[in-house]
Amino acid sequence: MDVIMIPFHDYKKWEDEGFRTRDAHLYEHFCSSDRVGTILVINRPTSFAELILKRRSWHTKSGEIVYKRGGVCLTKNNETSYCLDILLPDTLKVLLQKKSWWFTAFQYPKVIGEINGAIQYLGLSEPVLLLQNPMAIGTVSGVSHGKFVFDAIDNWLYHPQMKDKQLIKKNYKYVETHADLIMTVSEALAEFFSGNSNVKWHPNGVDINYFKDAFTGGNNNCVGSVGKIQDRVDLDLVEKCLKAMPDTEFVFLGPVYSQNNRIKQLSDRYKNIRFAGDIHYSELPKAMKRFCAAIIPHKVDRFTDSMNPLKLYEYLAAGKQVVTTPIAGVDGISKYVYAANDSDGFIRLIQSALNNLEEKKVTSAEITKTIPKECTWKYRTECILDDIEKLSEV
Repeated sequence: MDVIMIPFHDYKKWEDEGFRTRDAHLYEHFCSSDRVGTILVINRPTSFAELILKRRSWHTKSGEIVYKRGGVCLTKNNETSYCLDILLPDTLKVLLQKKSWWFTAFQYPKVIGEINGAIQYLGLSEPVLLLQNPMAIGTVSGVSHGKFVFDAIDNWLYHPQMKDKQLIKKNYKYVETHADLIMTVSEALAEFFSGNSNVKWHPNGVDINYFKDAFTGGNNNCVGSVGKIQDRVDLDLVEKCLKAMPDTEFVFLGPVYSQNNRIKQLSDRYKNIRFAGDIHYSELPKAMKRFCAAIIPHKVDRFTDSMNPLKLYEYLAAGKQVVTTPIAGVDGISKYVYAANDSDGFIRLIQSALNNLEEKKVTSAEITKTIPKECTWKYRTECILDDIEKLSEV
């Protein structure tokens, strides 16, 4: 099968940060699968406003440029995949609409026309349209494709940074009505799209061998967290941990997207916390080597209920015991995942995890062995391809 992939994070972001997100992992495994023919990745259109403010290339930097003309660039990434980048002259509209501009951009006749042009140029035959960005819904009616598959990554209706809830609600309704298959990362999202007759729950996964260099090196007083720091991170819970465990270092690896004032307050007030900033995915295993335990201090709310924490699988692959709040997707994965219902329990579980390691009651290798085979990206991808191939049988 040929695939048109419109990811939530585009290829340029994968180049900059590493192939670390769900869409990036699926892309990599599609590329290595003999069940997939040609893959065309449609990057988010770039506006003049973004070009000026961010001062970076508007098209994919790596690969071989197939053609480049009039603000359009088609790049060959490898033997089976291509990227399409489009530059648009919008400035004021972007500043006014903010994230909603993606919805506008993906409806432009130029964008639809260039996507169809790339499809024709590559000779794609009834490609599956795999949409992972709910703001790109305009492509469904305009782009030439066979089956329409939507991959729901979190629920944007409950995302605190997404302001235009009515637009998202409208787009989700369109997906529910028109998608031939809806894939979700969580059970709650599967229920959310219950109006569609073909909804499949496909949680996240991990490439276990990628994290073999992260096995603990002997330090027993460093607790780590990896991922975007947004409103979902419960910094009040983190502060209670800092107070209760002053001799334990808490390290957060990841970009800060919100709660900046609270982060500065904690950094100024406590010597045992460090916000280390973002890190390229290629450097993550080495950075995680210092962690003796890993935490997921997320708030429990409607947004986190729609998620499936990818970091959970990566922590286990890195051989770390995991202490988490009782968010969706943490049950039944491994006996080394410990969920706490309150802050006191969270602190006790961290202390217990550190003691287990110090007293040699557990090893990194033992932790990694508990990861079920169905939690690997290879297994997840095969199941996804099974469901997509079944569409052609109907």
